[in-house]
Amino acid sequence: MTYGRHSSKLGGEKIRTGKEIGRAIRRDWDSYKTGLLMAAGIVLGVSLLGHGLCPSRELLGLPCPGCGLTRSILLIFRGRFAESWQLQPFGYAWLALAAVFVLDRYVLESRQKLWKGLLVMICIGMVALYGYRMVTLYPHTEPMTYYAGNLLRRMCHWGS
Repeated sequence: MTYGRHSSKLGGEKIRTGKEIGRAIRRDWDSYKTGLLMAAGIVLGVSLLGHGLCPSRELLGLPCPGCGLTRSILLIFRGRFAESWQLQPFGYAWLALAAVFVLDRYVLESRQKLWKGLLVMICIGMVALYGYRMVTLYPHTEPMTYYAGNLLRRMCHWGS
C-alpha cells in the first residue's frame, strides 16, 4: 500500500487519493447544492418557529417510523448512549450507514454499493419497530406520543 499521490488497493478496491476525494465531493456539491441548501433552510426555518420536523406529526399528530431519530443521533454525539437506544435504536444504524456510504462513495472506488442493501434493511427494521411501538407505546410514551397541536386538528376546530 502506498500513500501520497498514488491510489492504492485494499482488498481489491481502489482507495482514492485526497485530491480525488476532494474532486468527488466538489462534484456532488455542484450536483446537489440547491437541494441541500433548501433542506437546510427548511430545517432552520422550522427550528426557529419552534416546531418539529416530522410532517406526519405536524399534519396529523401521529408519530412516524423515524420519530425520535434526530434526538437519538444527537444523544449519541453527546455520549448518552442508553438514552439514545431507548428513544430510537436505529440512530446507531443510520450513523453506521452514513459511514459506509461516505467510505463507499468517496474513499473507495467501489462498484458494490453495499450501502443500498443496508438502507433497505434499516427501513424494513424501522417499519417493524414502528408497528410494535404503535401497539405497545402509543400514545403515552416518547417518542410515540400524539401531538394535539397538529394542523388537521386545528383545521377541524376552526369554526368552533
